[in-house]
Amino acid sequence: MRKLFAGLLISLILSAFAVITANAQEGTNTATLAAGLTSGSINSTAAFTAGAGSTVNGFVTAVAAVTLGANCTVTGNVTAGAAFTSGDSAIIRGSISAKAAFTSGANSAIGGNVTVGADFTSGADSIIVGDVFVTGAITLGAGSRILGSVHSGTGVIIYGAGATVGSVN
Repeated sequence: MRKLFAGLLISLILSAFAVITANAQEGTNTATLAAGLTSGSINSTAAFTAGAGSTVNGFVTAVAAVTLGANCTVTGNVTAGAAFTSGDSAIIRGSISAKAAFTSGANSAIGGNVTVGADFTSGADSIIVGDVFVTGAITLGAGSRILGSVHSGTGVIIYGAGATVGSVN
């Protein structure tokens, strides 16, 4: 009887770890990813913050703001219900949609389109491969490059020294 109980207890513990691991991989209601850690896709019913050097192998979706620390990598699209902010050298291999302001750190790279419901500011020497659609003003840091087109709702586009845009609409 004791062996059966011990076996059952061990089985229950292992099952609990399997459920916890599955939830962590799905990113169910994740608000924070600590510095240097890796996760699968992220869903947050609030804001989401990733610490410096962390990696998200998939998408990031948050009801509120999304903040990525320096040297973070996201392999999918990012959707923020409020502002989007990234630290220096952040890499997003997908598109970004933010309902509020967008601010990227220096040397950041975005591999898709950016859609912003307020002002847009890119850090120095950043690159965006896609198009940028902004309801507010656009400020490009020194040496920034947008390979696609930019669309400013206010018509205000401020270029830092050496900043370039594929086309302005």
